[in-house]
Amino acid sequence: MAHCVPCDKQFTTRYALEQHLQSSKHLCEDCNRFFKSTRSKEQHIKTSSNHCIRTQRGIADKAQPQVSWHDAKMKRNQAPILMVGATLYSVISPYTGVPRTAVAPVFKMACHLRFMKPDVEMLLRRIETQLDHGVVSALIEAALRLLPHDNTAEGRLEAKERMQQKKERALLHELSFVDQARDLGYQFLTEDEQKKSQLRPTPDIRFIEPVWIHGHLCHWIEYKSYFGFKANPFIASKDKKQFNKYASELGSGAVVYKLGFEIDHIAVPGIRFFREAEVLHLMGQQT
Repeated sequence: MAHCVPCDKQFTTRYALEQHLQSSKHLCEDCNRFFKSTRSKEQHIKTSSNHCIRTQRGIADKAQPQVSWHDAKMKRNQAPILMVGATLYSVISPYTGVPRTAVAPVFKMACHLRFMKPDVEMLLRRIETQLDHGVVSALIEAALRLLPHDNTAEGRLEAKERMQQKKERALLHELSFVDQARDLGYQFLTEDEQKKSQLRPTPDIRFIEPVWIHGHLCHWIEYKSYFGFKANPFIASKDKKQFNKYASELGSGAVVYKLGFEIDHIAVPGIRFFREAEVLHLMGQQT
């Protein structure tokens, strides 16, 4: 049994405990710091000078505060602490992905309930899972893509609005990740900068000189604001085609998922998969 000291909760596996510790209750993703409660984390966000609301490309980003170069440098010298039982760990445990056996039943249930358009709470009343709620929400969103199209004028308008909102959220997350990578001192071209230079293809980050990330040589990074899994409708096959193109034309690289990924969800030679929180921590340690 694994034990979370602040919450005084028992977990049947270490994986379940890690999912709990990485949840929004304990983790401040911008600082890689852990807090005993939601209240203490909120107080930290209110009082910390580097948690501000920024606007970029006309979109207000309240979810991902800007981190200055100085704060990023200071953060590199602060090792995050995981509380497991009575032991303190000075580094984030390596993230290797979520087993398919944990993902498949939840996605299957989401597909079964898709005509009811379930939320996370409804789904969790039907099935027990140790997946993070953010991952569960992503699986529900994927299942809803299997609904038949509403071809009425109202239905098309609603679908268009949903797609626009999704694109805006994805852009916010992407910009935040790119900004944090640049604040860490890495030299690269963004997707827009590559297009202006008429470079093809255009991953989210193209390093000026290849860099090593956790023992893997990366010429580029592609960022995805969702959870990567093999059964993701219409997305997994499209992603694999994109990743193969990058690897064949640019060389080895990395794909970073905001919410993590399913183990062995895509196999592309020369590509390493990371979760956002861990890869930023690793990149910060190396600069």
